[in-house]
Amino acid sequence: MTDLIEPSRRMSTLLRGSNRGRLVDVLRRQGPLPRVELARSTGLSFPAVSGLTSKLIAEELLCETEAATVPWSDDADEDDAEGLSGRRRGRPAVLLTLNPEFGRIIAVSLRMNLIETLIADFSGTSLAQSRLEIATRSLNAGALCDLVIAQIDAMLEATATPRHRLLGIGIALQGIVNADTGRHLWSPALSITDIDLANPVRLAFGAEVVMANDAVAVALALCAAEPSLAQGLSATIMVGHGVGMGVVVDGEARWGAGASSEIGHIKLGSNGPQCRCGQRGCIEAYLADYALYRDARTFLDLPPADSQQPSEAQMALLRERALSGDPRLAHLFQQAGRALAEAVAATISVLRPHHVILAGPGLQAFDMMRHAYEQRLEQAVLPWLLKSTAIYLRPSESAAIVEGMMRRTLFVVDRNRMEATE
Repeated sequence: MTDLIEPSRRMSTLLRGSNRGRLVDVLRRQGPLPRVELARSTGLSFPAVSGLTSKLIAEELLCETEAATVPWSDDADEDDAEGLSGRRRGRPAVLLTLNPEFGRIIAVSLRMNLIETLIADFSGTSLAQSRLEIATRSLNAGALCDLVIAQIDAMLEATATPRHRLLGIGIALQGIVNADTGRHLWSPALSITDIDLANPVRLAFGAEVVMANDAVAVALALCAAEPSLAQGLSATIMVGHGVGMGVVVDGEARWGAGASSEIGHIKLGSNGPQCRCGQRGCIEAYLADYALYRDARTFLDLPPADSQQPSEAQMALLRERALSGDPRLAHLFQQAGRALAEAVAATISVLRPHHVILAGPGLQAFDMMRHAYEQRLEQAVLPWLLKSTAIYLRPSESAAIVEGMMRRTLFVVDRNRMEATE
């Protein structure tokens, strides 16, 4: 009986303690709202919303702003006329919003030969971004930590942000990340493995540090941009420097370390092309940028790639050559399309998601993959399973990673702050 009662008590405590969090979450998702809309969206009574928001304003976490003047209508009900919704005859509506000056968030993306950094205010508005090209595989653990700390410091300096106003730091990495412990286990972008990156950064700045796989960050950015994709379980397959997957539920990465998947390392054959993970025949070894460029160089005179990772310009050149009608390149992109279909088929069959989103810069070549992809997908998935999942094509730039990581970090900062102050 104790086992049945205790979870119920914990849930009741969670619900009672979540009212502040519910208000912040609604404003985070929907933007500025009058108090009456906050009451409707949270299910709280108007007096409860008024009391809670007054406290949050006193703490400087929320602030008031005014919308455009709302014209009076003769059919408006009397409660509205008296200001229940924050509107009065001929006056602007008073809206509540997250206070942008409450603090700052920094998001960092670490990928092959590239570190991107973004700083945003508490409302989630980007204030500045930077992009540093560097040979990431030449870094040891100490140099990597020092470099990430230096990039964060540069963002603070560029925006004249004191360290004490930094609420959270999000770090998205290519490869296998343990989001619960903050350890980076393996990445093709690095020659070192099993790195504790979170603790040195946390000690340097005294702020919350959140880590995630870069595919999770892209998934969050896409779901935020299109709320319809955030309904239910969404799996985003990211294609570019590598092939990874981010899984989110109702727009949030709720599974901790399990929110990311190395779907690119499912093996299609034991004797296939070489993958950067050291094995052969992985999906990534047919589909990722480095694999397509590497194989194309066996029969085309193309410039070598830095650390075996082609640049954006080199991939654009490869797509241009393929569009010119070279049958050998057409064959490579058809192979890539079939590999992408295998990734989608495994995702649908195992997870039964509501949405599968195909994203990343590698999808700029999707038209050259389309026929082989569609043909193989129909063969690889049971028809009634295929019909139950909506599939979307959303080619995305690398900036989506820091955008999504910023959102993930704000979510964790909000949650922890609300739990600590209830």
